[in-house]
Amino acid sequence: MDSDLETLRAVFASRVQFAKITVEEALEDTRKEHRNVLDWVRSSSQREGSFCWYCDAFDLEADAVRRAIKERRA
Repeated sequence: MDSDLETLRAVFASRVQFAKITVEEALEDTRKEHRNVLDWVRSSSQREGSFCWYCDAFDLEADAVRRAIKERRA
């Protein structure tokens, strides 16, 4: 339960911090995060926390997930 409470606290703190910023700041943060996520998806890294690492953990084919993302964005 302790880790669950820590996770809930982190989520709550993140939401409160987000509520404190302006719409313009939120949009810029979102743009940066989007670029970072696209770089993460494109990476072929196998290290813990990488896109490929998650795909392996969930028994997903990384290239198939990438294609699905690309199709959705088109």
